[in-house]
Amino acid sequence: MSNEMWSEGEIIEFKNGKPCSRVIVRKVGKQEIIFADILTGSIYKIEKTEIDERKKNGDLIFLAKEHNLGILSFVDLSEKEQFEANRRYKFIRKLKESGITKITKKSAGDLIQEIAQEIGGNVPHWQSVRNWYKSYVAAGEKMRGLYPNHRYKGFRQPRIDIRVIDIINREAVRFFKLNQPKVASIVRNVEAKIIAHNLEHPDDLLKTPTFLTIQKRIMANSYQNKQKSRKGSDALKAELAGSDSGIITTRVLERVEIDHTQLDIHVLHDDYKTLLGRPFITVLIDHYSHMVLGFQMSFENPSFASVCIACLNAFLPKQHFLSKLECEVEWMAHGIPLTLVTDNGNEFWGKNFISVADELGTIFQYCPIRRGNYKSRIERFFGIVNSLVLDDLPGVVRKLGKQGQGYDARQEAKMTFSEFKHYFITWLTSIYHNLPIEDSGMTPNELWAQSEDELPIPFENETELTPILMATHKRELSKGGIRLFSLSYDSSILKDLYRRDGPVSVTIKSNPFDIGSILVLDKLNNIYIKVDCTKYFYAAGLSEFEHRKISEEVKKIARSKFDNLELQQAKVKLSNERDELHARNQRRKTQITTSKAARSEKIGIDESSINISGLNRVFQVDINAENDDLNMDGWSVN
Repeated sequence: MSNEMWSEGEIIEFKNGKPCSRVIVRKVGKQEIIFADILTGSIYKIEKTEIDERKKNGDLIFLAKEHNLGILSFVDLSEKEQFEANRRYKFIRKLKESGITKITKKSAGDLIQEIAQEIGGNVPHWQSVRNWYKSYVAAGEKMRGLYPNHRYKGFRQPRIDIRVIDIINREAVRFFKLNQPKVASIVRNVEAKIIAHNLEHPDDLLKTPTFLTIQKRIMANSYQNKQKSRKGSDALKAELAGSDSGIITTRVLERVEIDHTQLDIHVLHDDYKTLLGRPFITVLIDHYSHMVLGFQMSFENPSFASVCIACLNAFLPKQHFLSKLECEVEWMAHGIPLTLVTDNGNEFWGKNFISVADELGTIFQYCPIRRGNYKSRIERFFGIVNSLVLDDLPGVVRKLGKQGQGYDARQEAKMTFSEFKHYFITWLTSIYHNLPIEDSGMTPNELWAQSEDELPIPFENETELTPILMATHKRELSKGGIRLFSLSYDSSILKDLYRRDGPVSVTIKSNPFDIGSILVLDKLNNIYIKVDCTKYFYAAGLSEFEHRKISEEVKKIARSKFDNLELQQAKVKLSNERDELHARNQRRKTQITTSKAARSEKIGIDESSINISGLNRVFQVDINAENDDLNMDGWSVN
């Protein structure tokens, strides 16, 4: 086996887990190779003869050469790759708008030249555009299908034939008729059409797609567009006249609305029983079934972080979430929506949130200004919460002129935050989801169950969703590691990456509610590596909000360096101030809100909402690495 087969910095996976699961090549010698376990940092020396034998037997793989591994999102691409992906999407979108789905030189050649002149750049060959379209379709019409794959030259993955797509699209129209047949009936019709084609053209056989492929294509079709083309615009407007928003959906997860509000009720601290104030709630609601898909309730101001935790709660099954809160109820909602409707808040316009949409394959629609009925479901739900949940609870906030003289909601507050959250979930799952909807007479639970029976919803994997819903940063990798939040993050494995790549810009994922660790993308091997803060005992479990307050306290005492002693002192001082504030409230007849203390304690934030340590494709890195032999691993300092 030649040395050229091995490169320092490559990650190898041992299929049998011996001596461990995954290692990074630290040093290639004449007789042996030195590996470092990316989970623990442990060092292994393996003779080349042994590793050569294991390679021949297929006991190990090179991760960078496995094209389907890794968790790259749009923001993980280079700026050049992002530009190329967007450019390709413009060609695909223009062709689709022109009704061209079968791309040939005759049907699309002239239009491709016109598009190139409009957007600038070279004119791509029509066959290249056809390949882009096939990749786009094969990726479920997600942006990832248009990512440049120069690093995977020579790899050929089967793509569904465009003629098969045409057959599916034609047959899918039958699904949106008033009698709505089962998906299985449409699948049988598609299979029959393909069989008929193959019998007529034995030299040009089409491959029959799987049940799930056909189902996904059916779900991608829009009922509104089908009705408009079949009955005309006027007929469609008449059909939608009875709808508040002028929008109609035919299945769950076709359209989901998301919004925030500050609840009109004051709640108390669970332990101190002092006044915390009014919590914020972020809710996702399914337009078709009226079912709440998920929510996040805390004292965190509406932000990218609170939105992502709400989305994680919404997209995943609820059994684990309900059991932690000791709620013995049923909540069947889960899954990623096809369209997510938001307002124009800053938290929805940032680069982080847009990249989440690209990775999930969800279409974002922003609510037009002064068009509240565009999100009619969520607005109506908030009204129901105020009238049916909060109205007769102690601590409810009344509008001016709607309360008696001398009424003070803060003084009337009796429920703790946990008590109110438990009460809200019980009402949501036991009452609201079983209330008949005026138009259909069916309940949200019944509508969801009926739709899911016709179109089963796949269960999402938490370990895949979590990195997508974390904040993304770009930082410089240096010999001292990475600086983020004015803190340093470093490990022995990160030094391996530095030795391989040198000082380069890297993509980082972070949890806003726990800055003790970050995830660093190894672009060669397409995996994220977990790296702890060099001041882990200070940063573990600490939120960005708390760290910012502590940093402000350090500045107040005119210190220029963030040494560990000062950070610990500021942390203790902030904790003492919280205790003093709660103690003061216990002695006061007139309560004051302590929402900032609630944010500092992360009340309402599930500690495992975005849990880096639970990812099976993210690897723990031991920053201490005390067992490393400095002479052996090449990191000794002269």
